[in-house]
Amino acid sequence: MSDGPHRSLPMGRRWKKLAECLDNASFSVEEVRERRDAAIIGEFSREIPDTLMASLRNILCSTDQGSLFTPSGDGVEKLRAQTNGSPVGALLLDCAIDAVNSGIAGEAALASAYQETVNEILDRHARGMAEHYQRETGAKRASHFQGRVRTMLHGQAMTDLTSRLVQGGQAMVIRAPTRHTGLDDGVRFQ
Repeated sequence: MSDGPHRSLPMGRRWKKLAECLDNASFSVEEVRERRDAAIIGEFSREIPDTLMASLRNILCSTDQGSLFTPSGDGVEKLRAQTNGSPVGALLLDCAIDAVNSGIAGEAALASAYQETVNEILDRHARGMAEHYQRETGAKRASHFQGRVRTMLHGQAMTDLTSRLVQGGQAMVIRAPTRHTGLDDGVRFQ
């Protein structure tokens, strides 16, 4: 008997746990969000060097130049060497350049860059998971999985996650998902 298609998913362990939660209807939306947040924060902490995050914050949020000079896309582009070849780091810089070029400045530009990066990472992984489930499971189960993925994508309350990423440091610590071990902690009746 198979342990489920999430086991053979060619992604990291946190993304596999998210896929397992999405596949199993007994996981609540809040539990799915916890797993989603853990997967995205893990992706950021693994792929984006701390020096790049600090340098990007310094460029976008520096107030020593006054309000006459806003950061330019060229200033952000100079950070490209700090990505160390990371595609997620390059994506973050691209989103930051887009935010700056669209006239957003300061903390709002940083938040916009993180938000767009998170959305892109989530979309990429969600598509990969949905395609994998389409190949590995029956049509009914794959349809259920894709419906849960759409619910996760459209019902995203990402402001807390984005603010954690913008803060960096201790806010980026991955919290263990809530474990329900008591007798009354089972699946909620609706």
